[in-house]
Amino acid sequence: MSAWHRNKRTWSTADDDEIAFVVEDRLPDHGLTRLGRRKAARQLADRDVPVDEVAELIGVDTRTVYRWRAEERLTAA
Repeated sequence: MSAWHRNKRTWSTADDDEIAFVVEDRLPDHGLTRLGRRKAARQLADRDVPVDEVAELIGVDTRTVYRWRAEERLTAA
């Protein structure tokens, strides 16, 4: 990973309060950081939220959510 990527704030920080609004209140937030999106997607998956709704809430494509879920299954195995 390049120095630019390591220093980019959006890749390494997440606001748990913003994530809670998305997960608990189901309010869309397309301003989440990259890490925030991943955390929100994981928490929504734990609540059995459909992929298309997760994608809409966090502002990513459904393919991205499917990819994240597949990556998590691989790392859990």
